[in-house]
Amino acid sequence: MTQSIEGALSQSDSDILLEKEDNLFVRVSVPKYGIVSSNQNRIERISTVLDQREAYEVPWGPKIYIGFYKNSKVFMASAPVGSGSGLMFTELYAAGAHYIVRYGSDDVKSPPQEDKNLIKIIDETDNLFGYELASGLDPDSCGKLVGASSEIIAALSTEALERNLPFEKRVCHHLENYHALRTPEKFSSKRREALENQLKNLKRDDKKESFDMESAVLFRVAHDFKRHAASVLQTVDKENKNEGPYEGANKEQALKMEKIFTDYVLSALLRLK
Repeated sequence: MTQSIEGALSQSDSDILLEKEDNLFVRVSVPKYGIVSSNQNRIERISTVLDQREAYEVPWGPKIYIGFYKNSKVFMASAPVGSGSGLMFTELYAAGAHYIVRYGSDDVKSPPQEDKNLIKIIDETDNLFGYELASGLDPDSCGKLVGASSEIIAALSTEALERNLPFEKRVCHHLENYHALRTPEKFSSKRREALENQLKNLKRDDKKESFDMESAVLFRVAHDFKRHAASVLQTVDKENKNEGPYEGANKEQALKMEKIFTDYVLSALLRLK
């Protein structure tokens, strides 16, 4: 059964009682609406669309940009890769965020070429064990499905339909170890067998799948705060051994879609105001 953020919103008390004054990273108040990404360069690029942009630098690396988009105040923030992003997500909600969309890239192995123009809307996540255990959940409930905010999903879907943008709703499996589930053949035979069994257990026949390292963490934090979260994933070339996702021809394709994604996500968020 999916543990939805929306279901949690009907409860009166948050499971996390932190306030901005408790924060280590986010020491400034942030608007209710924002975008997060683990790609620092992406956040720096897309934040240039904001009017009256102000930057706040966290000594440990993340940055927060606050400004106006179409006369509405929003924020854009970078977060660490992996479960460490939970610290940033937690503190953004504690500092005033209510609606957060993660804009990331899909870590699925060998995606088809046509996925490069596809918007992958993540409405379910799973396979998050360590972070949930560290958050005080019962061990038997860790790793289960956690759903996105139905309000954000509806806004993202409507915005895509009105723009005639291709999109799919997907489940995103959490990657705690990036290379393990993507390239199990690079591990010893015993480890490879265990990793391949994990992939088999995660396989869904009813829904297309994506992988990343932060969406499940964001959904868990939003659920615990009784706030809203969703993710959109872009497909970039992570298979090329000669050029990285943001090098050469790959960069041109990635940045072209990045402009589309940025206005699309921000416009969807503004539907919620």
